[in-house]
Amino acid sequence: QSLAAELCNLRAQAEETAVAHEREAKNLREQATAAAKQRDGALREAEDARAQLRLVAEAQAAGRRELLEAQREARESREGREAERRR
Repeated sequence: QSLAAELCNLRAQAEETAVAHEREAKNLREQATAAAKQRDGALREAEDARAQLRLVAEAQAAGRRELLEAQREARESREGREAERRR
């Protein structure tokens, strides 16, 4: 009977261990799912930030072109006025 009781105890321990492992596996799957969602959100935010940076860089380049054009026009106008004064 001692052997039968020991076998029963071992079965109970194995079942408890299996239940604990299944609980831990479920917890880890939930954590992995949450981490994947967080990663996906971070990737979306990073892509949005990159898109915003591209827009800012394009706007900055357009502003530089406009400034250079305005400076060129001002210089040409100034040079034209000076040429008129010399005549």
